[in-house]
Amino acid sequence: MPPKNTIHQPVLKVPNIIRLLAALPILVHFRGMFLSGVQENYIIRYFAFIPERIQSPELWHYESIALALSPVTYAYIHSDIYHLLLNVFFLLAFGTAVARRMSVIKFLLLYVSSGIFSAFFWMGFNPHEIAPLIGSSGALSGILGALVHISIAPKFQTDPCHPIMPVRVAVLFSIFWVGINLIFWLFGAMISS
Repeated sequence: MPPKNTIHQPVLKVPNIIRLLAALPILVHFRGMFLSGVQENYIIRYFAFIPERIQSPELWHYESIALALSPVTYAYIHSDIYHLLLNVFFLLAFGTAVARRMSVIKFLLLYVSSGIFSAFFWMGFNPHEIAPLIGSSGALSGILGALVHISIAPKFQTDPCHPIMPVRVAVLFSIFWVGINLIFWLFGAMISS
């Protein structure tokens, strides 16, 4: 029997910002159970990031709010449950470690700006793409970059309650992340051609 003064820690002690960022795409994904195919197409049209639409001056006259929000909102739409679960898993794994070392505002700015940057980076290579960009992989790549930076060049002593990932593990995770994104990109390119 454990002593009475033992503090019981939850198995997953996740910061609230991570819970929120994990819950939003889950809620968005399951909204599809209540939408028709036409309604689902409207969601993709207005909230996914589609480079050809972003560059259309005519559309900016009629759909300026949706176009302006799409570099953020695309990160909360996922193609299927596997895509969603993979992104949520990596958010819990990487995001928790980074969020513990940043203020909520800084973490949210990092997450959102990484997603926006990755959308426009992708558009730079696919300027006339009409297929929608969806998923939070771009935002998670920014979080992973922050984790690698924190692991390689920490600015404070390691907290024994929240240890920093060893450099070797951080580098291996980043190689894995780049590799899995390349596989999804190549697989998607083969399907669309």
